[in-house]
Amino acid sequence: MAFCSFDENAALFDTTPVENMFITEYMLRAPGDFVKVYLYALMLCYHNAERMSLTSMAKDLDMTEEEVERAFRYWAREGLCRQVGDQPVRYTLYNLKQITLTRAQTPSEQLYHRDFVEEIRRVLDAQTVSSSDLQKIFDWVDVLELPEEVVLMLLQTERQNSRTGRVSIAIADKTAHEWAQGGVKTVEDVEKIVIIGRERENHLRKLLARLGMRRTPSDDEKAMYTKWIEEWGFTPDAVQEACRETTKGTPTMAYLDGILLRQHQLGRHEAAAMSSGMAKERTARDFARDVYAGLGRTGVTPSQDDLSVIEGWRERGFGDELILMAVTAAHRRSGGGSMDDVDGYLEKWQKQGLTTPEAVRAESARIRSLNAQLREIYEAAGLEKRPNAADRELLCRWAGEMGMSQELIVLAAQYARGGGSPMLFTGRILSDWQRAGISTLEAARAEHESHVRNMPQGAYTKTPASAQDAMLRYTPEQRRKTYSAAVLDFDEEDS
Repeated sequence: MAFCSFDENAALFDTTPVENMFITEYMLRAPGDFVKVYLYALMLCYHNAERMSLTSMAKDLDMTEEEVERAFRYWAREGLCRQVGDQPVRYTLYNLKQITLTRAQTPSEQLYHRDFVEEIRRVLDAQTVSSSDLQKIFDWVDVLELPEEVVLMLLQTERQNSRTGRVSIAIADKTAHEWAQGGVKTVEDVEKIVIIGRERENHLRKLLARLGMRRTPSDDEKAMYTKWIEEWGFTPDAVQEACRETTKGTPTMAYLDGILLRQHQLGRHEAAAMSSGMAKERTARDFARDVYAGLGRTGVTPSQDDLSVIEGWRERGFGDELILMAVTAAHRRSGGGSMDDVDGYLEKWQKQGLTTPEAVRAESARIRSLNAQLREIYEAAGLEKRPNAADRELLCRWAGEMGMSQELIVLAAQYARGGGSPMLFTGRILSDWQRAGISTLEAARAEHESHVRNMPQGAYTKTPASAQDAMLRYTPEQRRKTYSAAVLDFDEEDS
């Protein structure tokens, strides 16, 4: 035991000097965990701990022993330390001023098996390997944790891919980082990457040729293709399938990227799913153009909103023929029509239970027949109006529930001509005939003449001739009650 020494807890309250040269020349470019190892080792140089070993240091730093050894190997290459013992493992740190003043040489190559260095030079052949290049390659082993055999395969692959036969260490460094991030640990991992890389290169060249560009892919194009395959999950065949859509514009990789983005959002990553989906979209766009044409809109590209509306109609069970019938109805009514008008017709038909073209045609034929009958009734009653839904309901009740023929209804309308509400008066007359059991024209005329003869004298002498027949059947009080009962607007036109 030393004659004089600090208390064993003194180190906790002491300081460890760190030269600014270390911070500016070494720390800034070193991995964070490696800096942690060096600073801890520096403190141990000033405040030695008997218990300290490689195992205890790794435990204190929450690192593995292998990680601590890589850190020391890194600092040894930088010339800041060297290993001086194996059993147990021991290290000596150099003073930075000493290194600067004595210009100590960095013993880089001595830290690695001579065979590894020779293999590096053999793979790179006649290419000059500088000390800085070796430092970078050693970093791949120490910092990126790539095995030596993997590093050699990396250099060999980069040389084969180089058009000049020379390896750019800067480009190889980028590849080394990609491999490290991808978890490459074995020769088998490298073989898979190389094979996949060559296949991907061939696929990309084929893709560029299809787009009219017969040249070597650029780095940006390779990155974009990698994104499609690895990040978005497309198969190479699916990417080729997407090229079909580029005929609508300028065929470029950027245009194809936009197409694939939408397919990615739709979850179509296989060629079959993409082909089927895009075929449905083309069919949908063609049908949307038919809808636009039916509404008088030609030469217009269907919007995504309108495509969604049409798809919604189909999901509600409306067939294409029925949709086009609604388009025709909307256009005929307003001389143009809109998607909202079409939707209105479809909704109305659905509420009426008209879900097939045949049902709509049958209903349309029925309405045309009723309208023709109403026009005859209107003419007899002296009305100038268009048939409407309320009058069609009246006509159906007169002919259906009351069993009146068209001839009787027209005759009743003639008798109601000139009244304040001829359609109501017509219904009143028909109700009287029904109660009297009248079902023929002769009986109806006889009843009317009898009714007129039995009216009190002077009840209608001042009534204008144009309204006389209608008003003869009722007293003034009856006519007021009948007129006030008109709660519907029978002059409303069809919608």
